[in-house]
Amino acid sequence: PSERLIINLPPGHGKSTILQHFIAWTMAHYPDSQFLYISYAKGLAEKHTAVIKQIMEMPSYRHLFGINISQDSSAKGNFKTTAGGSVMAFGSDGGITGQDAGLPNLDRFSGGVIIDDAHKPNEVSSDTIRQGVIDSYNETIKPRPRGRNVPFVFLGQRLHEDDLAAFLIGGKDG
Repeated sequence: PSERLIINLPPGHGKSTILQHFIAWTMAHYPDSQFLYISYAKGLAEKHTAVIKQIMEMPSYRHLFGINISQDSSAKGNFKTTAGGSVMAFGSDGGITGQDAGLPNLDRFSGGVIIDDAHKPNEVSSDTIRQGVIDSYNETIKPRPRGRNVPFVFLGQRLHEDDLAAFLIGGKDG
């Protein structure tokens, strides 16, 4: 089974910033890594992955680590390294099908599934919408890792006693 990390902190404590730098750091050491960065809205996920791309495009980063972004990666939310790695942004409501996190058959780190703010704060009180996020996790996000060393990282604030964090903490995802 994949490793799991849940970070629950209030807004403004640097959760997303820490993960952005973590992904940039891991890409420096494992440039073929494949990351899926998922949020309640694709635009929010794209905002965070754009920062990762900016870090990796810095001349000092490229000089220190020798990692380059592929020339055909013009989208801010989805980009690839010349070594075959990728960082892809998605909204939790779809589009993830057919995408992978990590690489199969490796005994090392090769990417991860990042879930950053799975619930939209003004919708989490709706039982139907909240359950839809959990169903989306089970049906489309949970099967994405392609190796046993591909972690799930969930970060966000707790918004409801039955939110996705509660589902994960309770071990209801198996």
